[in-house]
Amino acid sequence: MSPADSSLLDSAFLAALVRSPSFWQPSGALAGVAAAAVVLLVGAGLTLRMLPRRRAKRSLLADDAGSVTAVDMVLVTPIFVLFMFMVFQFAILAKNHLFTHYAAYQAARSARVQFCPLLPLGVADLINKMPCKDSLAAGRADTAARVALIPAAPYRNVRCSSGCAYPAGVLQAVFNTTGQFSLTTAMTRQARYMFDKQNVKVTVKRAPMATYARLVRSPHVPVTATVEARFLLLDYAGWVFADGQRSDGNYYTVSRAEVSLL
Repeated sequence: MSPADSSLLDSAFLAALVRSPSFWQPSGALAGVAAAAVVLLVGAGLTLRMLPRRRAKRSLLADDAGSVTAVDMVLVTPIFVLFMFMVFQFAILAKNHLFTHYAAYQAARSARVQFCPLLPLGVADLINKMPCKDSLAAGRADTAARVALIPAAPYRNVRCSSGCAYPAGVLQAVFNTTGQFSLTTAMTRQARYMFDKQNVKVTVKRAPMATYARLVRSPHVPVTATVEARFLLLDYAGWVFADGQRSDGNYYTVSRAEVSLL
């Protein structure tokens, strides 16, 4: 795979991203959190404007009116800190949403290579064995999506529920190419998390345009890939965004993306 094919700025990926309905229709949780963040920001601004103006140092020492400012700071600081955690979490969710779309794009690309045309393209296809194989499409797409999601996985060690058998050769190739051997432990934990069966769900199928492709004898099979991924949330503000809670106490949210390659 060339660097241009693996880049997030690949033109085909951006085109699939723009056409994807799930990219332009985020979940209600994200929209609600965005609205809550705006409300908190406006409220923090109004609270700061209501604080008393700074007085001269001598007059402040002459009386005990300065204690009011200290009380205001104590009351505002927890709200401000919580707001900042929510902003950080919202930024992480936006990043994870983009990675989910990229994983769906990679799954669609992988499945498109494996799916066979619904009708032979010519006499040679009837005689010779076609290089495609439908039975491999789902497995290849699942692996491609999970590999694409590794950078978005948590760095900390999370208990594995099932599976977690990641392709060690892929990680070794990354280490050999980048020379980042110091990140071996962190990336191994990320790979184990994304190859946990309960954390990622990938489905691929022929797109509705496949019927048209069959009629015109096109060698390209339109494919639709759907990816659902669980991402862990921050410990302090993650419960605001949570779609569920794991048995180990960690909160998670589910990001879903659908990409069609015609």
